[in-house]
Amino acid sequence: MRSDRGKRSLADRVRRPREVHPEAAVLVTRDLAATAVRTRQGWRFAEDPSDVYAQRTPEQALRALVWATRNERWDVVLRLAPRRYRIGLSEEDLAAAWTQGEQAATLRAARDRIAAQLGTPVPHDDHEAKLELGGTHAVRLEREGDAWVVVDF
Repeated sequence: MRSDRGKRSLADRVRRPREVHPEAAVLVTRDLAATAVRTRQGWRFAEDPSDVYAQRTPEQALRALVWATRNERWDVVLRLAPRRYRIGLSEEDLAAAWTQGEQAATLRAARDRIAAQLGTPVPHDDHEAKLELGGTHAVRLEREGDAWVVVDF
């Protein structure tokens, strides 16, 4: 049990926190939310919102996958695949699979499930991430060096 002095000290800390870190989510486009943080110089983006194909976080890798497939940037989609999947895989193979192959509609539906979750924090540790998409659907990612890659969705 806390003493009266301890309770007052806790109440003072709650009333007057030493540090406040204001931040806000800014909707840049329909599919892109960016975090803005308040600094002494004013509001700043926490990360560059124009780098839509970044892979430094699981969230960025998922955004890159959605944007790259919608914009037919097969070079980016190839970069988002784990190294072990890239062997023998080409941009032409990816283009065919996403636009005309038997699985094209399935791939696009999976992409749209991911797009609906953009902006959702992705639970992860230092090496793996997994975002539940509802039902039996999930997307799994792994870290390769400094980049996150999409293993399965």
